[in-house]
Amino acid sequence: MKALLILGLVIFTQAVFVKHASEPHAAVFAQLEALEDHPLGKKILDTIALQMKNKSPLSDIAKMLQDLRENLVLQQQDAELVHVAQEADCEAEIYGYDRRIDFASNEITEATIDINKYTADIELLETDIANKEQQLEILANQEEQLRQKRAEDHASFEERQITTPKVVEALDVIAAKLSAIQPEADAEAVLAELERVGGNNPILALVQLASTFSAEKLQNVQDKIAELRASLEQSIIDDQEEEVQAQLNFEAQIVEINEQRAALQSEKADSETKLGQAQVQLAAAKKRKYDAGRELDSATRGKVAKEAECDAWRTQYARDTEQRTVEIGIIRQVEQILATKLEGASSYIKGRIN
Repeated sequence: MKALLILGLVIFTQAVFVKHASEPHAAVFAQLEALEDHPLGKKILDTIALQMKNKSPLSDIAKMLQDLRENLVLQQQDAELVHVAQEADCEAEIYGYDRRIDFASNEITEATIDINKYTADIELLETDIANKEQQLEILANQEEQLRQKRAEDHASFEERQITTPKVVEALDVIAAKLSAIQPEADAEAVLAELERVGGNNPILALVQLASTFSAEKLQNVQDKIAELRASLEQSIIDDQEEEVQAQLNFEAQIVEINEQRAALQSEKADSETKLGQAQVQLAAAKKRKYDAGRELDSATRGKVAKEAECDAWRTQYARDTEQRTVEIGIIRQVEQILATKLEGASSYIKGRIN
């Protein structure tokens, strides 16, 4: 510490000297002149000159040089400890950044895969839901058409149930009239009667016309009317049975449509539930990727900054180490000159003082 204070004082003073290189000490003078080119060498020589001027013992000068050299050695040792600690810190932090970068990169990759999967699932589910809605609409149209046709068929049935019995009644009237006819009546009398009846009473007209038939033909007409009447009565029964069966078929079709509708609605609801889940999962995957992207950016920037800091530390350590090595070499060189070539060194220093 004392030596450093001495060096600090010497910075503000410059000794003016004239070097006279006598022939016997030319080599020593050359060595010392070379030291003058280095700031530390010049400061040391200035300090030695000041101490010699103050008639300080040579042992004090040697002690001063030793203290300077040992202080630089201690500084280097401390710097090495700091350097080791800094390297350990760099290795640990950069390793941590690498782990964060790897994890974030994996997260981005996995999240991207999930995003693609959930996006595809959503598209399929949306298509499925749209198809189910279309199928439900088709079923609704089918049901409406069935109900409309059933209503029309039932209305026709009811109309037939009213008109057919009337036809049967008319046939009964005709049959009764025909049974009272005397066949092969006078043709002129029949035509006169038909003209009188005209179109107001077709049944009576038919009876009047039938009265001109022979007994055989009249019987054939009566038989045909009887067959027609029986056919109509049977048609009423058949029509009723067919109406019952048509109603049963209609109800069965409605039940089938309702079952299909219920199944489609259940499948549609299931797809809608899955769609909601997929949308939530997609949002989570997108957020995961976003967060991982921010983490990757942060870790990458942190690693770059730490590497730059570590490079600066190494550069500073190398520069300081090189400087201390040079300065220690200069001190050792002065110590060696003073130890082996004291006379030449003293002559050189005296020349600086003078």
